[in-house]
Amino acid sequence: MNRNEIELKVQALVDGELTGSEAEALRQRINDDAGLQQLHASLTQMRGLIADSELPRPLPESGDFYWNKIAETIEREESAGERAAPPAPASRWLLRWLTPLVGVSAVVLLLTLQQPTAPDLGIMLSGDHELELSSDEIDVMTYNTDDDSMSIVWLDYSMDIQKDYMELWLD
Repeated sequence: MNRNEIELKVQALVDGELTGSEAEALRQRINDDAGLQQLHASLTQMRGLIADSELPRPLPESGDFYWNKIAETIEREESAGERAAPPAPASRWLLRWLTPLVGVSAVVLLLTLQQPTAPDLGIMLSGDHELELSSDEIDVMTYNTDDDSMSIVWLDYSMDIQKDYMELWLD
């Protein structure tokens, strides 16, 4: 048993929650351990201080009558909750299904009305080849044979080589 469990048992002993044999074994252990004796004494003293300063709170009725009243109130509330709810009007049912449908329709309509403009990729069609894409870094040209049995894609990657960069690149 670890120290924390033993301290909890001492608290239970002070509160009177332990059985006779268990309480007797714990009292024997407390007599053998100075730390547990100090804990037991401080908990007993604290319990006495709390009990002395606590004001008595009498119930307006007897205990049985008081608890019976609480039980009756709980039973009354439970039986009120079990009663069948009145049927919902048709307009409420229609609103329950129509609201999400209108929302989805509005989103779809909004998405279809927004026609994004195609980005300008710099693609040109010319007579000697079928497709050309030019940018600052790369030129792409595509050629197809007359019978469309073969396609050729020409990639021209021209880079600006500066002297410093060229020396680093060759190292």
